[in-house]
Amino acid sequence: MAGPNSPEILATQILGNVFIACIVLSNVPYFYKIEKTRDVGQFNIYPFVFMIGQAMMWVVYSMICDIEGIVPVNTFGMLFDLAFILIFISACKDLAVKRKVMVSLMIELIVLVSFVAIVVFQAPKDMHQKILGWATSILLVAFFFSPVLNFYPMFKQRTTGSLSLPLSITSILAGVAFGLYGVFLKDNFISISNFSGCVSGIIQIGFYYLMKLVIRISPPKKDSKNIYNDNIDKDNKFCYHHPSQELLLFCEDCKEKACYNCVVGKNNHRGHNLDLLKINDNSEIENNTEEKEKEKKEKKKEIEEKKEIEEKKEIEKKQSQQNNNKDFELDVDSNV
Repeated sequence: MAGPNSPEILATQILGNVFIACIVLSNVPYFYKIEKTRDVGQFNIYPFVFMIGQAMMWVVYSMICDIEGIVPVNTFGMLFDLAFILIFISACKDLAVKRKVMVSLMIELIVLVSFVAIVVFQAPKDMHQKILGWATSILLVAFFFSPVLNFYPMFKQRTTGSLSLPLSITSILAGVAFGLYGVFLKDNFISISNFSGCVSGIIQIGFYYLMKLVIRISPPKKDSKNIYNDNIDKDNKFCYHHPSQELLLFCEDCKEKACYNCVVGKNNHRGHNLDLLKINDNSEIENNTEEKEKEKKEKKKEIEEKKEIEEKKEIEKKQSQQNNNKDFELDVDSNV
C-alpha cells in the first residue's frame, strides 16, 4: 500500500474529483432552465434522490475507514444534488409530485441513517469496513448500470434517448481515476465499484453507436405512439406531449420543433446535440406570456361588454312591452 501523500495517489485522487465534479456540474444547465421556465415537465428527479443516498454512504465509509480522498467530491455531489431537488420542488406545480419526492427523500435518509447507526453501534469494529464497503459498492454499481434499463425502450423507439458521449467518456475517466486510487490504497470496494463505471460507460458508448447504425438502416416510423417523432403539425404552436408549452425550440439537424419540456432532463434531442437547437430569448418568451395575458383580458372585456349590451336590450324590451300595455289600456278606456 502506497503512502497517502504518494504522487500516484494524489494524482488519481485529484483527477477523480475533477471528473466527478464535471459530471455533477453538467446538470446545472437543465436545472437553470427549470428555474427560469418554472416548469418541470416530465423530468425525472428520482435519480438525484438516489445519488444523495449513495454519496452520503461514501462519505460515511471514507470517514470511518479514514480515506480522505473521496470525501470532497461526494460532499460536493451531495450538496448539488440537494440543490437540484430543491429547485425541482420549488418549480413543480403538482402537489402530489412534490410530496412523493419529499417523502422518498425522507424515507431514503431515514433508512440509510438507521442502517449506519445499527452497523456502528451493533456490529464489531473489524466488520464496519466490510459491511459499509459492500453497501456503498452495491449502490454505486446500481447507479452506474441504471442507464442500461433504458436500452430496450430506446432500441424499440429507434433513438439514442438521453445517452451522451461526453458524459459517458467522462464517467469512464472518473472510473479509471478512482479505480486506480482504490488499487493504490488496496481498497477493493473503491476499485471494483469504480471500475464498474468504466464498464458501464463503454457499454453505453457501444450502444450509442449501435443505435446510430440501426437508425440509418431502419429509421423510426412516424406514428403517434413514438414520443421521439414529430411533436405536432408545422402550423401548430403548441407541443403535442406538453399542450401548455409552445414549440419555442427548433432542431436544425432533424428540422423539427420542440418545447423546453421535450429537452429538459436530456442531453440531446433525438440523439442530436443541443447546440443544433435554436432557442428563443427569454424576452420573447416573456413577451409571449404578456401578449397571452393581454388577449385574455381583452376577451374578458369583450364578453363583459356583450353581457352589458344584452342586459340593456332586455331592459329596453321590457320597457317597450310595458309602454305598449299602457297604451293598449288607454285605448280600451277611451273606447268605453
